[in-house]
Amino acid sequence: MPKRTTLLTLTAVLGSAALTASAATYPQTVTHAAGTTTIPRQPLRVVALGPHALDLLLSIGVQPVGYGEASTFLKTPAFGSPIRDIKYLGSRVTSAPVNVGDRFNPNLEILTSLRPDLIVGETYAANVYPQLSRIAPTLLLDGIDRNAWQKTLPTLARALNREAAYRSALTTYNKGVQATRAQLTAFGKKRVLVVWTAGGDARNTFTISGSDDWTGGLLRDVGLNVIDGQKKDAVVSVEGLAALDPDAVIVLAAGTSTPTRARAEWTAGAITSRLRASQAGQVYFFDYHLFRRIRGPIAAQLVERELLRALR
Repeated sequence: MPKRTTLLTLTAVLGSAALTASAATYPQTVTHAAGTTTIPRQPLRVVALGPHALDLLLSIGVQPVGYGEASTFLKTPAFGSPIRDIKYLGSRVTSAPVNVGDRFNPNLEILTSLRPDLIVGETYAANVYPQLSRIAPTLLLDGIDRNAWQKTLPTLARALNREAAYRSALTTYNKGVQATRAQLTAFGKKRVLVVWTAGGDARNTFTISGSDDWTGGLLRDVGLNVIDGQKKDAVVSVEGLAALDPDAVIVLAAGTSTPTRARAEWTAGAITSRLRASQAGQVYFFDYHLFRRIRGPIAAQLVERELLRALR
């Protein structure tokens, strides 16, 4: 198997025209996951569809005029109203963006009323891409895999004339990864299984987050020896966890579960409580929303902070 691209190598690869170009010129044509989009002028009014798009925009200093998210994650779910509480990223949002509704299928009337210059989302919104494109130039990004945002953020930064901000964000990210790795050296010797579960009726079903996706890839980058499943997003039973026999387990509470609830269910489980990692006190519980849904340079900083609090 060929060696994976390291962070430093990736930076060197990206350090071509995407990183060294001066001010962007318009109109410019951008290739993205949903096709090719022409942006006639520098966008000033940008809508973010989903936490991943929001992370990328905030990381290069762009405050959105609108935001679309699953209502589960918003305390103010009323469409058309300013959003004042966005989980994890809210402290960095100063624009009070308008809630445009579901990130998969946003309210087109509200979107139109915002007069956006650019809409940024993920491939999840591919089914409404034609409608979005009629409202404003739309970029859909694929951010699920390891290092995906490092490949798409230069494109987004160029489209927004924010390349200097991108270079700064990448430098900050690389420094954070290196600093976290240095502090987790001892933990890097352990075989770590990363799984997520919705708990409740599904408390004995776990999905493995391997080193090829964003979560497992970040944890590998900071020095953890992440165990891969037999295939991407492999689902295992509680008996399957026991067969893998990891030194440590990171459990991500998904759906309506919480880290506290996931811990209680794990401790109460006849098999999970007897795992070698459990007996050694090497099971850690975190929020799926932070560890898997946001997937950008800001989320990486927050994940690293959580890891250092728990694992050191």
